Amino acid sequence: MSLQPQQHNEALLQQSSEDEFRDLRFKAVAEAFLELSDLLDDYAPVWYPERSRNRVLAARQLLQKG
Repeated sequence: MSLQPQQHNEALLQQSSEDEFRDLRFKAVAEAFLELSDLLDDYAPVWYPERSRNRVLAARQLLQKG
């Protein structure tokens, strides 16, 4: 079963739209995470252990590389 050129273009457009939507969602989540991690660093509560802070810092580095 092969796609006609128009069907192929529509499938590519749909895939492109889904990819763009996924990228937008990822960016929104990443921005929120970065903002929250800044707040945690500035106003870290007593229950915020060093281990958790290190995980957040590692995740920040990954996000900022990409």
